[in-house]
Amino acid sequence: MEKLKILWFNEYSGLRISYKDIVLVFDPFQTLASNIAPLNYLIISHEHFDHFDLKLDIELSKSAQMVLADLESGTRLRKYVQKERLRIMKPGDTYKDKNVSITAFKSYHPAVNPLTYLVEYYGGPKIFYASDSLPSPEFSILAKSGIDVAFVPIGIAPGASPRAGSEMVQILKPKVAVPVHGTRFEEFNSLVRARNPDVIVKIVPRDVEVEVEV
Repeated sequence: MEKLKILWFNEYSGLRISYKDIVLVFDPFQTLASNIAPLNYLIISHEHFDHFDLKLDIELSKSAQMVLADLESGTRLRKYVQKERLRIMKPGDTYKDKNVSITAFKSYHPAVNPLTYLVEYYGGPKIFYASDSLPSPEFSILAKSGIDVAFVPIGIAPGASPRAGSEMVQILKPKVAVPVHGTRFEEFNSLVRARNPDVIVKIVPRDVEVEVEV
């Protein structure tokens, strides 16, 4: 069985996720390009400093086959990334190629045009990256898609908490929930176990690549 490899490389939501040889990097910050390259897809959710590092994104974009970004971040990147390798996304947009399908959804977070993303590896897992979003009933549509792994915030961002994260899990109903963007892991784990005991909570240590069976 193939495994999803996860590297959480900062105290926010910076993630490097690989399945087979296909690598996604979400919202890089607080790291060096050499720590997370090579990559296939650079994906940016919104323009806040802890999710959008222009200098780092420019460096990573040189080797990424595609950069996907919200409107605000994508506009800032336009003059540094070739047009054919930059896709500015809005809620409802889907990018597809031979490896993946990536769909943008609204993020309930106080930024200009923040996004969350559903990534579907063809013949492989479906993952949801919630970035800094608060839970919303609108995410219930994603539960129907059968999410394998959901990355949810549990702190730092406005309104984010273990309880809000557990509410997100209750709506999404993933097989595995990974808490990021915070440190109150055990509280999150207890809340998820009480509400959705069938969901596996995977607590990922920072700067250590771990594997999850999917």
